Amino acid sequence: MSLYQWFVFFLIVQVVHGLGTWKLYQKAGRKSWEAFIPVYNSIVLMKIINRPTWWTLLLFIPIVNLIMFPVVWVETLRSFGKNSTTDTWVGFLTLGFYIYYINYTQDVTYIS
Repeated sequence: MSLYQWFVFFLIVQVVHGLGTWKLYQKAGRKSWEAFIPVYNSIVLMKIINRPTWWTLLLFIPIVNLIMFPVVWVETLRSFGKNSTTDTWVGFLTLGFYIYYINYTQDVTYIS
């Protein structure tokens, strides 16, 4: 892939993330636009899930990010009261798209 193609892919991933989490950012007391800003959204998400900001760097390291993304998905679900084993497995097996379902259909409360 060319540098341009990687850049476009990165932007698409950021839009997908923003669309899937903007309401959750609001429920956590953040602004919805923060979910759409590349890299900054990861920093804010780490604050929402009560993890160190430096974890954002781990999301950009190949192989390590394959472990980190599922961890972040599950921690995001747990930060909004989805603590059951079923929620964990559904979040993992849907590659994080379960967060979309939570974002758009559930009335969840942020647990800081």
